[in-house]
Amino acid sequence: MDGPTAQLIRATFQPGDKVIWWKRIPGGAYVYPMSAVVIATTAKRIKIQADDDGRVVIRYVPPESLQKQE
Repeated sequence: MDGPTAQLIRATFQPGDKVIWWKRIPGGAYVYPMSAVVIATTAKRIKIQADDDGRVVIRYVPPESLQKQE
């Protein structure tokens, strides 16, 4: 699957990009920011590495939950 959405995701996020991950709190509509690094992109998700309270985690997240760091 390599349609326009996948191409837009790859154009927006590249491996090595520093991003803010707006992590959703389970059971609610609340989110909080976490620093992360893009590892890879897929057709619908972005693979990131983040520090979650001292643990390094790898997550596949939707692009709308990320914000590029300047």
